[in-house]
Amino acid sequence: MLQAIRTRAGGIIVKVLFGLLILSFGFWGLYTKSPFFQDKSADTVVATVGDQDIHADTVQATLQPVLERLRAQVGGDLDADKKKNVVDAVVAQLVDRDLLGQEVTRLHLDLSDEVIRNAIMSNPAFVGPDGRFNRDQFNQALAANRMTEDQLIGTMRRDISRGDLLQSMTAGVVVPRPVIDAVYRFRNETRVADVVAVPLSIAGNIPAPTDDQVAKFYQDNQDMFRAEEYRSFTLASLAISDLTGAVTITDDKLKAAYDDRKEDFQLPEERDVQQILAPTEDKAKAVEAALASGEDFQKAATEIAGQDPSTIDLGLVKPDDLPKELGDAAFTLPVDKPSEPMKTELGWHILRVVKIQAPQTLSFDQAKDQLQKQLVEDEAADRLDKIANDADDALAGGAALSDVAAKYGLKLITVDGVDASGRTPDGKVPPLPIGAKDVLKAVFETETNQTSRITPVEDAAIFAVHVDKIVPPVVKPLADVKAQAVIGWNTQQRQDAVKKIASDLTAAVSSGTPLAQAASAKGLGVATSPPLSRRAQGALPLPKALIGKLFTAKIGDTETGGDDNGTYVAQLKTINIPQSTPDDQVKALTAEIGNSMRYDMAGEFTDSLKKRYPVTIKHDVLDKMF
Repeated sequence: MLQAIRTRAGGIIVKVLFGLLILSFGFWGLYTKSPFFQDKSADTVVATVGDQDIHADTVQATLQPVLERLRAQVGGDLDADKKKNVVDAVVAQLVDRDLLGQEVTRLHLDLSDEVIRNAIMSNPAFVGPDGRFNRDQFNQALAANRMTEDQLIGTMRRDISRGDLLQSMTAGVVVPRPVIDAVYRFRNETRVADVVAVPLSIAGNIPAPTDDQVAKFYQDNQDMFRAEEYRSFTLASLAISDLTGAVTITDDKLKAAYDDRKEDFQLPEERDVQQILAPTEDKAKAVEAALASGEDFQKAATEIAGQDPSTIDLGLVKPDDLPKELGDAAFTLPVDKPSEPMKTELGWHILRVVKIQAPQTLSFDQAKDQLQKQLVEDEAADRLDKIANDADDALAGGAALSDVAAKYGLKLITVDGVDASGRTPDGKVPPLPIGAKDVLKAVFETETNQTSRITPVEDAAIFAVHVDKIVPPVVKPLADVKAQAVIGWNTQQRQDAVKKIASDLTAAVSSGTPLAQAASAKGLGVATSPPLSRRAQGALPLPKALIGKLFTAKIGDTETGGDDNGTYVAQLKTINIPQSTPDDQVKALTAEIGNSMRYDMAGEFTDSLKKRYPVTIKHDVLDKMF
């Protein structure tokens, strides 16, 4: 899979994906579904791995946090191609997950409770400032991801088993020292050149072009004068928020809903629980004996079990907040009586209940405001769904968008001449009532005088567009861009002039004239470059393409290259290759190259598993949904 990512995506997208997709006891995160993305029917299966299906909602749940973090990394939305790369990578990762999971099952691999416990206790996400396991951080992480402890343990048991399987396949990777040295020499080789800069200014005054010269430049460089495609359209849209004001919920309906949903307003019993967590059974028995003889609970926890005082109080908890065994015990204990020691993957637990908060049910009056808001939103969503279906049927039957909008209450606006980014010819961005990205995608996928289908968007709205006019990306008339053409012609003349000077210098050097002498004859000087690197970034002393040429040249060879400032002639002077690899670089390259080799081996292994567990990916479903 990792090799596939390298093939399909590049740059920061790949770097961030590696950081997001390689799990280490992490969480996938949460997402909010669109009301139009809810079913789990057969047509939402996006891939099949062996006898297991991957559903679209699983992809969506995995994809959403990845996209959010990528947006933060790149500073905005991804374009369609990059998003498709991310979707493909996420699906590939889910496929690999299921391939490994089925192979783990076939091999009957299992983990001891001690392995799970150690993984949780050492996870940095659960370690406090003192470097020890922090129960509060652990509980907060579970709550933030809406997971119980049992669910986390189950997830970790599967993930660690898959990781162990991969580890067994890749643990033997050894990077030969000659490879490390060769990579270091290649990356850190530097070259120095004598350079003559030929600036555009040396071309002097360029005579004004004739009309014929301008016309020829215009004809030869049509793309410089091509306008964007602009489209004018009518947008009909409706959001749930447009409908909520018209929804009235009677008291009778509220009361009926309250009776139907009364369990939603039942607050379960909660108990204020304290816990002593001992690392061994002997410690737990020592704590139990001390408590039985009257020892203070806090003192026994800290002095005998060696527990961090901040992890003793679990606070108010419900049964589901604790592993089943602990929950059952905590909710049968009387107040102030310690439990017997109980073993879980995390260690030996002794619980004490400090306070019991009895279960209660919110009265109708207490729940009324919350219930009314829920019912209004539900009713508005149902109405929007029905309007979407009816309006779509009407449009499919040939009805005009304006008539459909009037009949079903959609809001109409017209937008004159915008490009694919939503900008007008003067650079302004007309405001749209719903997400511009979805609207513009529909606009540029619809032909002139055609109407799109009703389209739902994630912020609980629907829309359709009618494309009123398309102005194709035509070349602007010469009369409108003559000044721009004159500037372009003038720049081209200067570039041609300095290229000719550079060519003359190269020819002179090839004939045996020293570079400094040839440059001096044209009123130019020679400067020695700083050491140049293959991997140089940022502001460079020479054009990047010219530096690349110098790394294929022999000492004494002359190369040329240019940029917006002019042209450069460079004669390679010295080649400096490191003779040894520093110890810290040996360590870093061993890790880097080793990881790359392991990634490739893991990809080869999961590819081989596809023979045992055939994989089918439904690209048509993915394209429709993502």
